[in-house]
Amino acid sequence: MAPTMNGHLIIYYSNARNSNKNQSLENSLANILPQFYPLAGRYIKESRTIDCNDEGAEYLEAQVDCRLDDEQILGQEMKPEQLNCLLPCEFGAADEFNDPILSVQVNMFECGGMAIGFSISHRISDVTTATTFLNSWANACFGKGRENEIIPCFNSPLYFPGRNIPKLELGIPRTINDQVFGGPKIVTKRFVFTREAILNIRSKMVNYTGSRVHLVEGIILRVFLEIARQKHSGRSTTALILQPVDFRDKTVPPFPNHSCGNLCIFAAAHLINDANLELERCVNLLSNAVRETIADCAKILNSGEDGNMILINSFNKVTELLYKSEDLNAIILNSWCRKPFYEADFGWGKPVWVSLASLPATNSAILVDTKEGDGIEAWVTLEEKDMSVFQLYQDIKTITT
Repeated sequence: MAPTMNGHLIIYYSNARNSNKNQSLENSLANILPQFYPLAGRYIKESRTIDCNDEGAEYLEAQVDCRLDDEQILGQEMKPEQLNCLLPCEFGAADEFNDPILSVQVNMFECGGMAIGFSISHRISDVTTATTFLNSWANACFGKGRENEIIPCFNSPLYFPGRNIPKLELGIPRTINDQVFGGPKIVTKRFVFTREAILNIRSKMVNYTGSRVHLVEGIILRVFLEIARQKHSGRSTTALILQPVDFRDKTVPPFPNHSCGNLCIFAAAHLINDANLELERCVNLLSNAVRETIADCAKILNSGEDGNMILINSFNKVTELLYKSEDLNAIILNSWCRKPFYEADFGWGKPVWVSLASLPATNSAILVDTKEGDGIEAWVTLEEKDMSVFQLYQDIKTITT
């Protein structure tokens, strides 16, 4: 039920000088693929299955004619669209039989630094699956007893057998097609919320006891909604806010460690955007939607057929709203915080940075921890004219770096 897209991630290392580094990366990738066997297969659109045919993963190497510490990579001049060159394939290059499920591009900089860009089809992988794969590969490359620390599990079909249900799509490919065929230009920018900024905002909210993630998402949502109102000259608009929720540890019983697949559900909030919403109301809207969804997750495995329908109905409801409501303002807020990206040590230390790149899914934001783990990087994607308003909005301009 996931959209036709690849999940992207880029991991940066400051010093990977080693004459055997590329060979070790390639060999260790080959060694762990049997454990992650669906990633070496191909997607079959007609049956919506992965053909585990050992066709293989794509492995590329590239030389980058600049230093890793160049201002356009790790500095203030970084532009997400330039980082796309470090990725092995396009965002929407998925679902055809010749499209690899997993693609990797190893980028070597003039200074000895390295950036590993990888893409995994969303048909078989959510961000938790991608993290499991990344750290398993790093352990295999590092060796010295770490090779078998992570054992992936692909048994979700036991809990969610295939159903003859209508094909569902979330509509993200439409934004890709709009951009390719003359639609509005879509841009991505990164905004950093430091620990100090988050604590400062939280201190001004007397009754707030929620997470830093919902606080940052609430700030972004508030500006998104205000931009939508301005575009409609202050008229009321309808907004659908979607937050993907990983339900692995929220079912009863919880799923096994390192369960792979798309084990997520949408926490959806539907509202009339008819006034300037206060930050606390936006934050409460998000946290309440997640809280209600987590309560539903507890029923998924112990309610038989009805449990499985919780997932199917969640996607059905969202897709129906997306396609039948012409004036609907759909917003996706996705948190990748607390995922162990910065634990991926291939043998030359932990990453100096983890990034996304430019995304074609407008009205969206993906949140990732800063390296220190106490701040948040928000990768925000909007139409170009809306981004000009967003980055100059007082709540964003004064809070972020």
